[in-house]
Parts: sequence; C-alpha cells; structure tokens
Amino acid sequence: MSVEALRNFATSLRIYQRNLQGRKFEPEAPYMDFVVKPGDICLHFGGSDGRHSYLMSKRVGPTGKVHVYEPSNYSYAIMSRLIRWHGLKNVTPHNAAIGDHEGEMLLSVPRKMSGHLGRAYGVVTSRGRTASDEKLATGNTTEFIDQPTAVVSLDGLMKAEGLPRVDFIRCDVEGAEIRFLEGGKSTLERDLPSILIEIHPFSLQRNFGSSAEAVRDYFLGLGYRIWQLNDDDTKMIESAQIDPKRRWKDYFLIHPKRGSDLPEGMFRDAFRG
Repeated sequence: MSVEALRNFATSLRIYQRNLQGRKFEPEAPYMDFVVKPGDICLHFGGSDGRHSYLMSKRVGPTGKVHVYEPSNYSYAIMSRLIRWHGLKNVTPHNAAIGDHEGEMLLSVPRKMSGHLGRAYGVVTSRGRTASDEKLATGNTTEFIDQPTAVVSLDGLMKAEGLPRVDFIRCDVEGAEIRFLEGGKSTLERDLPSILIEIHPFSLQRNFGSSAEAVRDYFLGLGYRIWQLNDDDTKMIESAQIDPKRRWKDYFLIHPKRGSDLPEGMFRDAFRG
C-alpha cells in the first residue's frame, strides 16, 4: 500500500471514530436537526469526508434518501469507505462535482506542505488550474494537482436519479455556488428546499465572476429567510448580511412554505410568529 493510500485509510479511521463519538462536527451541524426530518430526500454537494451526510442519514431514517457528490478522488475514497463502515444504506455516493450543466471539468486539489493531498479545498473551474481559497488566504506555496472530474447539474441529476423532489440541500462547493444555482433553478423554484450553503465571496469573484450578494439575492427573491451563526459561533441568528470578516461562512436558507413542515425547534418556531 502506498504512503498516500495509508494516509487515506488513517484519515478514514480517525473520522469514523469521531462520528461514533459525536466529536468535532462543524458548529452549524447540530442545527440540521431542526431542518431535516424522517423521510426527507437530501442532497449533499461537496461531500468531502461525508460527515454532514452521516448526520443526514441518521435524521432521514430508512424511508429517506441522501445523495452525496464529491469530485476529489482522494476525498471520495474516504467518504465512500465511511459510508460502508457505518452501514449507511440510505446514502448513495457519487464521484462528481456540481455545476451548471453535465460534462467534465478540472479539479485543482492542493498538495499541502506536509506532502499529502488536501481533502476540503479542491476548486472546480472552467479554466483549469487556479488557486483555491486556502492558498489565497494563506499565501503559501501550495502545489496543485489537476484531476479531471465529472460534473452534474441539480436539474440534471434529479432526472437521472429519478428523484421526485428534494427537501434539503447541503452545498459546500468552494465558490461554485453560482454554478449550483444556474444548473438548478427549475428544481429550486419548484421544491423550495431548505438549504445549508457555504458561501465563498472571494472565490465567487475570483474564479466565477460572481458575488456572494448575487447568491444571497437569488434566494431572497424567492422569499427565503436566512440564518447564520454569530461571530463566536455560539448562537444562530436571523440575518441576511454577508459576513465581511470571513472568507467563507455557512448560511441556513429556509422558505416560509416549509415552515410548518419543519421538525420542532428554532426554525419552525420562527415561522410560527
């Protein structure tokens, strides 16, 4: 087994143990309990190690479904291994990126200073090799490995997978949020799913010629309400302001039409008022 394969396996084992122990989830993850319910159909774009999919799987139960998409071959190996180890029969992995149409692009995956591939910072662009937010934020001399990757659109995958609807979407695509919107408007405007989206202002501008405000304004135009964690990640607040202090941040987007159907908790309570 190669050194890279050993690292891949060791990372899988570490995350497997963390999942079982309920440790080191991202700060917004617990709030998904107030959005995802049994029987839901969920999509996860930018699956990385699949930890959000793991939580979704537990919430939707045997009558629900989770489809998770991860373009990096390195991360996909970890994610699919964890799905097997945890026995997540309601989760289907896909080795693909989300975009505005079906096809193929290049994924630029950083080889970190330690020598191994990065799991969470690959950037898909139509121009090939480009800097990721990680490199741009740190100014280091990260080397990038270009990997061809399949690309699917939200509207296209709904038809390809025969999904009747989508209830919840976790989107973490390192700046390709605008491509997610462009390839999914029919589905988004029909189903109005609840969404947890990580918005990358710098990458949206640098790599995709768009902006965080364009992503936000699209959803506001559909009538969505927006929540985000406060500065120290201790409280979820309703706010449509794009945080100017962070290079990326997660936002919960929830449409009033889903308010009465949400699980008991803070989001459903907000729509009762």
